[in-house]
Amino acid sequence: MLKRRYDEFGNSDNVFQEEKLYKTAKKSVDLSLDVLVPRWQKALVVENFESELSSASNIAVTQHLGEYEILIKNKFVGLNHVDWKSKRYKFNIYSFPWINGRESSGIVVGHGEKVEKTKFPLGAEVFLASTSYRDLRTSTFQEYTVFDSRLVWRIPQVKLADGVLARKFDLDFAAGIGVGLVTAGSALSHFINLHHDDCTPLGNLVIWGGTSSVGIYTIQLAKASGKFRKVLVIAAKKHNKYLRRLGASHVIDRHLSEEEISEELLKICPEGVNRGIDVVSKKTATVLSNILQKGSKMEKKLVCVVETPELTTTNIEVGSKSKLIIEKVTIKKFHEDLEYGQSFVDYTSRLFEEGYLEPIQALKVFKVMGNFGESIKNGLQELEIKKPSAEKYVASI
Repeated sequence: MLKRRYDEFGNSDNVFQEEKLYKTAKKSVDLSLDVLVPRWQKALVVENFESELSSASNIAVTQHLGEYEILIKNKFVGLNHVDWKSKRYKFNIYSFPWINGRESSGIVVGHGEKVEKTKFPLGAEVFLASTSYRDLRTSTFQEYTVFDSRLVWRIPQVKLADGVLARKFDLDFAAGIGVGLVTAGSALSHFINLHHDDCTPLGNLVIWGGTSSVGIYTIQLAKASGKFRKVLVIAAKKHNKYLRRLGASHVIDRHLSEEEISEELLKICPEGVNRGIDVVSKKTATVLSNILQKGSKMEKKLVCVVETPELTTTNIEVGSKSKLIIEKVTIKKFHEDLEYGQSFVDYTSRLFEEGYLEPIQALKVFKVMGNFGESIKNGLQELEIKKPSAEKYVASI
């Protein structure tokens, strides 16, 4: 296990030399997949709901890619609570053996006919968020992942004083970005069009769950948009300095009572709060819905990442034009609405390049050991037990 911090990351040892990353590609980008990758791969699979996760070595590697698809050799995978919850509580698993994993980073080893090869040459370093969970080719707890190149990020680069390109961050940090970033973007898309210039003020935004990966990226995206008067975050106060650096205008202690949190918000925003995002639970979404109903009579909107609240008044209706509109995040929009997904990747890529967006600062990397997938299993076990705050878990494979 290895711990790293983004604020201690330097460019001096991370010179970007893409042609050395994948030597078997040699000088050609038109080599067949048979030359570059094997026909079979290792994966961490769910054999049934009762047994432990197991390593398999007979999972087929896609040999024929769609027009815009690329094949990625995974180096690191991000770990999320859904990866253990789906097996424990028997959801989002439709056949056996099943492969989980929703985000990863790695190198491009093959591409379809219409892939932009100057953007994704063989050996290019990339990261992804797999929102197409029914297609096991796109799962990441395996050696190779297939995904639509138009929805994949390149590792952002910076040009040093001597003209040499260096990575903004390494593949381990990149592996833990996808799910949190895509979910944050989906949540904010209920309020604003992130990648279009629009100076319409949107009032104040409160985010409950600011130290989750979704919360951390929501803060940054909200700040970068410039469309909110104040970005208020409910989170553990020990992370106050970090969250304010990311873009929170105020951090309110999540351990306060509902009444105390409401009073704090009223002091900071006497005009009221009209936008809310809950990243935690039905309980906190219910509390936030009650808070949003206080103050001015303007239309309010609450977006829920986990669960919608218990409806406590007759004038709250999901998706309706009432005093409080409640929306549920659906991250499938990322791949189902290609125009939206492409625009989001392009927009956030610029933010990474320009320094308005960064990975979660604290990273815990679970190193390769034993059979394939042991690093993932160890990370998932600790993720379930410790429930990390302002820290991302990834596993090397």
